[in-house]
Amino acid sequence: MTIFAIEGYAPSAIAQSMATSAPQPSTSFGAMLLEGAMRTDTSQQQAGKAMADFAVGGATPPHQVMLTLEDARMSLELALQVRARLVEGYQELMRMQL
Repeated sequence: MTIFAIEGYAPSAIAQSMATSAPQPSTSFGAMLLEGAMRTDTSQQQAGKAMADFAVGGATPPHQVMLTLEDARMSLELALQVRARLVEGYQELMRMQL
């Protein structure tokens, strides 16, 4: 069994490598909003399908239906909160005097 010594590190080299590898935003803000809205819609549709399948006696277990419904509810709540913050920000901008 061989034991290797702990090698030192150069903090500036680590900081430099982290700065150069910082992720660049690949999508615009509008595209992110649209993607979020589409994801919310998809989760709502999945919840509706799971509930309908359970109601007609399908193979979907009750706990899976509840998880899908809760996921859809949380997704919708997030979308509503984002919308409220955007409207609030827009109203604040409109109140500003130039």
